[in-house]
Amino acid sequence: MTDSRPNPPNLSLQSRWLTLWLLPVRMALAGVYWGVTMLRNRLYDWRFLKIKRVPAVVISVGNLSVGGSGKTLLVEALARMLTAEGFRVGIASRGYRRRSKGLQVVSDGEKVLLSAQEAGDEPFLLAQNLAGVPVMVGADKRDVGNALCERFGVEVILLDDGFQHRRLHRDLDVVILNRLPENMGHLLPWGNLRESRRGLQRADVIFYAKLPSGEESRVSESDNLRFTVADRLRSTESPGLNGDDLSGEKIGAFCGLGQPWHFFRTLAQAGISPVVELTFPDHCAYGDADRARIVHARVNRWVTTQKDFVKLPKAFVAEQQIYYLPVQIEINPEKWTEILARVKAAVGP
Repeated sequence: MTDSRPNPPNLSLQSRWLTLWLLPVRMALAGVYWGVTMLRNRLYDWRFLKIKRVPAVVISVGNLSVGGSGKTLLVEALARMLTAEGFRVGIASRGYRRRSKGLQVVSDGEKVLLSAQEAGDEPFLLAQNLAGVPVMVGADKRDVGNALCERFGVEVILLDDGFQHRRLHRDLDVVILNRLPENMGHLLPWGNLRESRRGLQRADVIFYAKLPSGEESRVSESDNLRFTVADRLRSTESPGLNGDDLSGEKIGAFCGLGQPWHFFRTLAQAGISPVVELTFPDHCAYGDADRARIVHARVNRWVTTQKDFVKLPKAFVAEQQIYYLPVQIEINPEKWTEILARVKAAVGP
């Protein structure tokens, strides 16, 4: 298996010394970051900073670490299940790295109104996959929540990546962890934690996903999220491909995710064996240089994630024969019963 990039040069002695010198700096900055986040949380706990409500039940889906936890797939799963129970559901997101400004409607529940670049890749993905569910983006999630209530009459709002957005009251805080709490490492910029593990005290429901094999066995079945894949790869204007269609072909795979290893492992579990694996930064916009890496690899077909696929130009997709592997999250029935009971109690008679 190969990557089209040249091998990185060995770190020079000077670079190693620089890395060692920066370590205490990063540790010190992590200490400052801990103090700031701790003070901010205490000010919200003590109500010195205002927590405001919107006229709907609010469910936040978030995490403690940076990127790659599976939050958006869990938001999609919850939206489908709540809609099936008869609730009018809306989704609020910041729209990370979107090109648009201000409060924007990504989908009115019937039609997707913005591109992936204007909406941000994750809100666009949710809008594309969830018929009947309005999706809006904005910097202030309270403003987004109020707009969803006023424009679409939603009863339940799902906050995509909302755990640290404490200004908006939530009725249920759902958190996804990719490591057991005791193994989660350090705060930014020393590690990848957005806040101290003490923040988990605010969580109402904790799920685990993408755990290392040594940790997965230590988590109860009801707390572990399962990823399921479709039996066919999909593309823009194609009936799709199954495993037999790929027989004998030179397949490449690429993704821009916080945890790319999980995507490649999922491909292996689906019986897909790429000869080339390319990784890009999380939320990669796939500019000219990124697309050139894909072209340079020279394979017959490509497989990627839907999140990456929606950001690629259609002509490029057709030229390079790019497909995506649809993935969904399954919630344990026992855990879903617990969540549904809390939602119904919050909505009231």
